[in-house]
Amino acid sequence: MSDPDAQRFAVEIHPPDWKFPAGKTWVGGWFFAGKNRFISDLRLWIDGRAFLGLSGLPKPGWDEHLLGRPGPPYSGFVCHVEPHRGARLLRIEARDHAGSWTEFFRHAITVAAEAPALTSPPPLAARLPEILPALLRRQTQEPDHSWTALAGELVSATLGAPLNSLPVPPFFGALEEPRETGWLRYGRLSVKGWLAHRTAKITRITALVDAVQESILLHGLPREDISGVFTDLPGSELSHFVGHVDLPASQSAPALVKVFAELDNGEKHLAFAQRFTPRVIAGADIALPPLSRATFARAGWALRSAASRYCIPLGKISDLTDGAKAAWAHYLAEAPAKIRRKAEPVAPNALGSGSEQGSALGAMRSTTQSHRPLRILVVTHNLNFEGAPWFIFELAKFLHSQPGASVHVVSPQDGSLRRVFTAAGMPVAILDLSAALKSESTDDFYSALAAATGGLPWQETDLVLCNTMVSFWAVHAAQRASLPVLMYVHESAHIRRFFAPTLSPALIPLIESAFREATRVVFTADSSRAVFSYLDERNNFVSLPSWVDVARVDAFAAVQSKAELRRKHGLDPDAVLIVNIGSICERKGQHIFIRTIELLKAELPTAYPGKKIQFVMVGARAGVYLELLKHEVAFHQLDNALFLPESGEIFDFYRLADIFVCTSFEESFPRVLLESAAFRLPIITTNVNGITEMLAEDEAWIIPPGDRYQLAEAIKQALNAHYNGDTRRVDKARAAIVRRYHEANSLPLHAALARACARPPASP
Repeated sequence: MSDPDAQRFAVEIHPPDWKFPAGKTWVGGWFFAGKNRFISDLRLWIDGRAFLGLSGLPKPGWDEHLLGRPGPPYSGFVCHVEPHRGARLLRIEARDHAGSWTEFFRHAITVAAEAPALTSPPPLAARLPEILPALLRRQTQEPDHSWTALAGELVSATLGAPLNSLPVPPFFGALEEPRETGWLRYGRLSVKGWLAHRTAKITRITALVDAVQESILLHGLPREDISGVFTDLPGSELSHFVGHVDLPASQSAPALVKVFAELDNGEKHLAFAQRFTPRVIAGADIALPPLSRATFARAGWALRSAASRYCIPLGKISDLTDGAKAAWAHYLAEAPAKIRRKAEPVAPNALGSGSEQGSALGAMRSTTQSHRPLRILVVTHNLNFEGAPWFIFELAKFLHSQPGASVHVVSPQDGSLRRVFTAAGMPVAILDLSAALKSESTDDFYSALAAATGGLPWQETDLVLCNTMVSFWAVHAAQRASLPVLMYVHESAHIRRFFAPTLSPALIPLIESAFREATRVVFTADSSRAVFSYLDERNNFVSLPSWVDVARVDAFAAVQSKAELRRKHGLDPDAVLIVNIGSICERKGQHIFIRTIELLKAELPTAYPGKKIQFVMVGARAGVYLELLKHEVAFHQLDNALFLPESGEIFDFYRLADIFVCTSFEESFPRVLLESAAFRLPIITTNVNGITEMLAEDEAWIIPPGDRYQLAEAIKQALNAHYNGDTRRVDKARAAIVRRYHEANSLPLHAALARACARPPASP
């Protein structure tokens, strides 16, 4: 008796007797990988030529028969092939979720004599600048795989003829993103376009990149440019759709996105299929290996051997040389720097010790007077209730409290934190930098910057302190005023990638020069410092520890009741609350949080019968991302997932929480983790950037970003610990954070650096 969960397939569409006519022919069928297994791609080989297919297509009735429920994953597939004259063998391969290709079907074929002859593929040299760095990244991602296997997979992928799909009447529309390149922000692909149907109403539009994570897109949005052209097309005025779809880390390149439309009659149709090359513009990319000529040469030789196996010409020697030089330049620019283990912070009175930060600060401090007047201009990128603005507020407040010190604040963007600064006695000015930041040339930038900053109190300032690299313009403004400047960097993204969506390429060198020209560039995470180490030409980078106000945390927790705070914010006093705190945006990864809630929906009531468990996201701000998250919650009926707005009362939510979750794709040294540990919360967090410098494996549940399965497992372990009264991780995290990052130790180091770098007092 056959196993109903075993792999099964059928090739149902093919020419009679496998005799292919001249021209293009469809081959199709269905493929079932087995229960809890799926395929991520499919390709068809005719002798040595590859054709990429469309897999994961709905096959109504049959999907339900195979799965016991509707898909995804969907079982249908098609390929559009044009066999060459003399071809003898057809093979079909499926790619599993781990990235391995496996042949599941082969058949002898004949081809009409009038079919075109076999043509040679493009030479390897033409693809070398792209494929060689890709191989280096894949080797980092999959170190257990051989160079031969990885090179073979990448080279064979270059042979595949892509199959895309456009709407057919009565559907009309266009896919505007992605095209040949797909831009990724924190593991998500942007998808947008327009779609209308001549006779039916479109009730839902979804997108799918891997086999199972189908994302809902916002649709029915206004699109006046379409209605103005297609005046007789019903619904064209509300035909716009937009959204994001998760891209798995193991996804092959080129990747395939499929967009489906559901109609009011219950039918589901493939509207678009588009092959694209993923390009990361925000968030962590797969890392290159440490810089090594031997590793580079090994990768190049593996590609050469793979090209030989697949009968791909190498190309001219000069073209190969040029391609290798371009690939080496990419490797040289983005190879990771070595990260030193973060040292225990020195005490304030040890600035003259032999440590890097101690010796540098001690030498400068010896020439300064610790209580002389100090006038500081703080520049922050915005005044929102976010981690970086709160960081600079606490530092500014501490500096403002020092004898003889005063602080003024400047921001190009207003926000709720403005009243917090002013209440603490620090006046705030809002500056219009839009003209400077929209400049298309350096000359225009400097002209607009001078006009925008001319009214600032430069003559009454001893030090400029700018917050985040988004405030790079303040370094240039301070230099023109002949003032020293400290630039605090909280980002961990490469400059060109970070600013590409918002600034002209002409301004990128100005951002890089701000790192070189600042008096000091300050980092709280060594991992962030390593990203920008190539700009530390003047040895002006310094690492200083962040801080947490332990006394304030303990005082708040002592007088605030968890139940009362829950009632204050409309939350269930009796539920276990799993809280995710941070601005709701792609970088913070709340979409992964929601997908995890979906995974756990059926399991938690069985594992914890009678227990109320709720998931709370604090930091909601209006925008497309929030709307998409709300659509996902509504579609999957996640009644225990709640959104709360950004708040200045952030301590309330630490105190009322039972478990804290950080799902970020990119962080430098997030204060939410410091404060969560201080509040004695069990912590589940991604292992990005400086987080692993902050917490160890026995102090928190640490998982990769974007992995909902590992996040679900960590949540279950944290719940077990909570219900069993196991506080071992909590106790260790609290002790470690207090020891390393107590504000009484950290803040004086930052104040000492500020005084050491400030303009000396004028001679009497």
